[in-house]
Amino acid sequence: MELIHANPFVRFADKLHFSFQRGPSKTYDCRLIYGLEGRATVFVEDVSYTMRHGGLIIFQPDTQYTIYPDASVELIVLDFDFTQDFSHVATSMIPCPTNAFISGDAHPKVSFSDAPLFDEPVYFENVTFLEPVLREIVSEFQEKRLFYSGKISTLLKSALFEVARYSQLDSKSNTLVTQIMQYIDANISGQITNGALGEYFNYNPNYLNRLMLRHTGKTLHKYVMQQRISLSLKLIQTTNMTIAEIAMHLGFNSPSHFSYCFKKEMGFSPMQFRNE
Repeated sequence: MELIHANPFVRFADKLHFSFQRGPSKTYDCRLIYGLEGRATVFVEDVSYTMRHGGLIIFQPDTQYTIYPDASVELIVLDFDFTQDFSHVATSMIPCPTNAFISGDAHPKVSFSDAPLFDEPVYFENVTFLEPVLREIVSEFQEKRLFYSGKISTLLKSALFEVARYSQLDSKSNTLVTQIMQYIDANISGQITNGALGEYFNYNPNYLNRLMLRHTGKTLHKYVMQQRISLSLKLIQTTNMTIAEIAMHLGFNSPSHFSYCFKKEMGFSPMQFRNE
């Protein structure tokens, strides 16, 4: 089939913590794993991948994998089908130890004529531009608001398009974009401007902006803002930092500027988010 005809059905979406070995196991669904915190080594069919923040692995059913956390790792995990053919099976089947796995119970694998990368396990080291949409999928799945199933199907399809597009860009520009994203993550507290990025990487800022837009669908400014808002969500949830302290920590000009940007992105204020 062609990727344009994919209509994903998500059976499971959550943030999971692992502090000990998980596997070797196989899944009955397709599985997407995205790194949020910590570090782990993930073996997929005997090939090892390093999973840290921004790492992404996607594989189809009946694929063996094992997770070895260094200490503790937090991952976004989705179980899904590429089609709605088995949407009547609403409950996700828990990954099964390899020696007890029944291959006949796994949902059929899908072959793509225009995106063959999904026919085999997919791995990318730093695709943090996918994080906001993956977090939204988890939120929608957990809260199960009206029409959530259709919305997360649309969100996941969009993410799959971004992965397919990203995989086909040339390796040199891929490397540069990865370096830019790593620089932004490492300097998120500072004043990150297009001019400063151009000077640091010795490229015209307009070129870097076009490159970022081409790879991620976001301008440099939009990407920086989304990373700051994404990190602020975590700080609000997991720390006692005041809103003003979070604003300063994330490089906003003032608490009011942070609140304005947060509300514009999320639809509610930082204080409303903390109180709820």
